[in-house]
Amino acid sequence: MSAGLEALAERYLKLSNGSDELLRSFMLEMGLRVLAKTKRLTPVDTGYLRNSWTLGQVERVGDTLQITISNPAEYASFVEYGHKRSRWKSGDTAIAPGDWVDGKFMATLSIMEVEREMPSHLHRYLSAWLAKNGG
Repeated sequence: MSAGLEALAERYLKLSNGSDELLRSFMLEMGLRVLAKTKRLTPVDTGYLRNSWTLGQVERVGDTLQITISNPAEYASFVEYGHKRSRWKSGDTAIAPGDWVDGKFMATLSIMEVEREMPSHLHRYLSAWLAKNGG
């Protein structure tokens, strides 16, 4: 094998070995962006709901990487998606006008915003990584 071909093969191997680390790092950065935006959009009464948001680890699921944002506060889903006013009994299904409290969608909106921004962030991230790794 020629020296030039050997160098190319070595460079390719270096780049391919670092790609998983690059993607995991990128997903973590995107998750942190979602977390920050979600916290900013979370309404504050006592601060418990806002301070309870957590970000999981980047995990590989099949061919994809994913990261989970969650909130263990028992009322988090009600604030996120909306709910019936509490004066209703648990068996009631009818909702009179004005008895529904709209959701704030703080996590949903944050995820959507970061997903829209991801291509430009990925381009910047890849460019910096390739420059650093001789790509």
